[in-house]
Amino acid sequence: CRCYVEFLLYTGIRQGTESMPIRWKDIQWHRADHERYLKIWVSGKTGPRYLIARTALKTTLERLISWQGLPYATLDAVIQAGLDRRVFTMPAGDQPYSMQGVFRRLLEDADLLRDPQTGQIRTLYSLRHTYATQALATGVDIHTVARQMGTSVVMLEKHYSKLTPMLSAEKLAF
Repeated sequence: CRCYVEFLLYTGIRQGTESMPIRWKDIQWHRADHERYLKIWVSGKTGPRYLIARTALKTTLERLISWQGLPYATLDAVIQAGLDRRVFTMPAGDQPYSMQGVFRRLLEDADLLRDPQTGQIRTLYSLRHTYATQALATGVDIHTVARQMGTSVVMLEKHYSKLTPMLSAEKLAF
């Protein structure tokens, strides 16, 4: 569940329909300006697309490789092998139907199930909101965030534009 939560937080991907079908072979390296970034092929609600993951996802995937007992020493080896196995499986290869129940129980145990400001119940889908908010707050332009998340600028403006001025106070108060 931890790896799944981190995957959602580091990519902005939709939980369930977009994330659960991802296979190791869908994860590749994208090289640009002498750097490399994790590139993930996703097919979801708005069609297929590549997205770029946050750098921290590498550690998450390496933890998952070890936990699953895959016969590869590194993420590089898994990428090179083009492993045709779903990423989010148990060590035996079976896939949980949903992570929502486990996530809810973890939030309940940590007394974090309800947002203290809105009273709304947090779900795995809430992590998409967290991703968008963090990306916009760090200065990623709204068009890039929309493409990454497979959504429209209009949807992002509807849900996040009110947050941008406060989160970008330092930039706006130059």
